Amino acid sequence: MSGSAIPLAAIAATLISALLHAGWNLFLKQAGGGDRMVDLALLGLGGSLFGAVLITLFGAPVAGAWPFILASSAIHLVYWTALTRGYAAGDMSHVYTIARGIAPALVTLGALLAAGEVPGPGPALGVMAISAGVLLVGVNRAAPLSATLWALLTGVAIAGYSLVDALGVRMNGDVFSYKGWGAVFTFLPISLWVMARRGPAGFAKAAAGRWGRGMAAGAVSSAGFMLVLWAQMRAPIGPITALRETSVIFGAGLAALLLKEAVTARRWAGAAVVCAGAALIGFAH
Repeated sequence: MSGSAIPLAAIAATLISALLHAGWNLFLKQAGGGDRMVDLALLGLGGSLFGAVLITLFGAPVAGAWPFILASSAIHLVYWTALTRGYAAGDMSHVYTIARGIAPALVTLGALLAAGEVPGPGPALGVMAISAGVLLVGVNRAAPLSATLWALLTGVAIAGYSLVDALGVRMNGDVFSYKGWGAVFTFLPISLWVMARRGPAGFAKAAAGRWGRGMAAGAVSSAGFMLVLWAQMRAPIGPITALRETSVIFGAGLAALLLKEAVTARRWAGAAVVCAGAALIGFAH
């Protein structure tokens, strides 16, 4: 796939995934006043249920896909740990932006080393532009160093599971059975861990009134990532990963429209750079 044109269907699937990613984050944010770990557990239960439906319909992956599924699950545990520690240390916008901003470049490098994928000049510039634009949108130079370090580790984890899952789904040849088992192995451990720590009664009390919202967000999250895996079966891994990070721009736009958050000149500039990067990936080769 080195230097080859990216199918429009793969671009469309990835942009829909980015919109879904921004949407379920906004969905949870609008709940307000919640317990982040309980929300994470509910999200995990919703993602696991989505995976269980896929398992029922499409069965098991091929034997060669299991190492990738298990590796992705382990990397996700690092991801959830680093993300929650980062949010505890600093602003969500700063941590989230750095994590999503550095991942595309790392995935592109990983795809070069692991799969021999060399993006054409246009997509390569697009990856760099999206990373730069995402960072421009939300990085806070006054943030605590610990928050920045946790954000960097989160970004490394995002790059890790993105690359592992992209290679795994190609090995499997079928996105549905791979994502079904991948969702269960990724989401269920963190949900069970949170429920065990809180105890059944404590968890049920903390989750009261939030089950539907959290589980719906988890199902949407899994569906969105499945779209990315479908696209990565048909297009270079690095540029597709970069396109998905346009979720940061969708999120900023939805927050401005629905939550009436201010959109600064820097955010507008970052959005313009991201859009330019997306255009380079989609139409320059």
